[in-house]
Amino acid sequence: MYHSDAGVQTALHAGAQKKGVRVGATVYLLGLTSLLTDISSEMVASVLPVYLLTVLRLSPFEFGLIDGLYNGAVAVVRLAAGYLSDLTRRHKAIAFIGYLLSAISRCGLFIAGVAGWASTAAVILVDRIGKGIRTAPRDAMIAAQATPDTLGASFGVHRAMDAVGAVLGPLLAAGILLWLPRRFDIVFASSIFFAVLGLSVLGLFVRHRPMQAHPSAITFGATLHALKAPRFMLLALTATLLSVFTLSDNMLYMGLQRRLQFDASLVPLLFVGTALVFMLLAVPAGRLADRFGHLRIFLLGYVLLALAYGLFSVLPPLNFTPIIFVVLLGTYYAATDGVMAALAAQQLPVELRATGIAWVTTLVSLGRMASSILFGWTWEKWGHTQAVGWFAVCMITALSITLMAAMKIQKRR
Repeated sequence: MYHSDAGVQTALHAGAQKKGVRVGATVYLLGLTSLLTDISSEMVASVLPVYLLTVLRLSPFEFGLIDGLYNGAVAVVRLAAGYLSDLTRRHKAIAFIGYLLSAISRCGLFIAGVAGWASTAAVILVDRIGKGIRTAPRDAMIAAQATPDTLGASFGVHRAMDAVGAVLGPLLAAGILLWLPRRFDIVFASSIFFAVLGLSVLGLFVRHRPMQAHPSAITFGATLHALKAPRFMLLALTATLLSVFTLSDNMLYMGLQRRLQFDASLVPLLFVGTALVFMLLAVPAGRLADRFGHLRIFLLGYVLLALAYGLFSVLPPLNFTPIIFVVLLGTYYAATDGVMAALAAQQLPVELRATGIAWVTTLVSLGRMASSILFGWTWEKWGHTQAVGWFAVCMITALSITLMAAMKIQKRR
């Protein structure tokens, strides 16, 4: 199997030299896996805010707790999965377990809907455990297929395909709910089908040949030494600080729905628009990052996010307001999601990439969990618009601190 895969990769590399092909077949197959899985997960995620606030009737603070759980409650699992992937070199097998758990969690939504919000939270926890397990080994497989000059482009291609799923999932969910109002059970059942398809693509078609590493290279001490590199530390601390003041789309779009008073069943379409912009810009953003610097594009994405929050606080509730936020949020994701993984991979030795990516994504997840809980509390206390305005000020402050730290590290080089 590995000899066959090596031959394919050699042929692809040769073709790349002749025809300018920049991304290997494994990246596209991993992208297809993510596309199908994202259809499944986004069908659920896009209706979850409406389901929790209108069917289960949670308060904003309770909604913030659930949203925080969705974003980061299983952060430690990411670290364990990343370290285990590097130690065993079984990136595909560990990623498969993560995708499998997420697929199983879809079945639990039927029972959770009857039992109440606590059971729904438990099902979400299982889904997030699955995501926590699969992310780092999958990204390490993508990085293994790329050269330094195509790292951003490879992650951009994967994230663009992932975004296709993020477009189709909410569209399907919105179509089901518009045709059959409040039939969330049908949405959940449909999501299971796509989860199984994505799992099948990974298991049957993705071929990954682990890169050889000396056993002594993957030790706890070696890992700590690699993670203490100044530029990697800057990325980790920057991503964490900014994530604490990053609102989830759920929080922002449900606030927008309440402010504009449009039909709640249309909320999934906001996720569609965001994913569509992300899909269109992910590859260009990756190529720009390869050319002008990954950190610059990464920070530019957060500048656009701060602008979105600021506009939310001052713009009147006009009909075209959602379009502005869809464009800004989609561009932010294109400039940060794959670029952050490329940045992490760029700063680490090959044998520790999964661990390093896991550290960054874990810290970001913890930051976003804190963000959702904090925002849910401020929303309930002061109102949604004021809470977004406060987060905009904090985001600008965090960006200023980050830029000063980056300039200091740059001067030391």
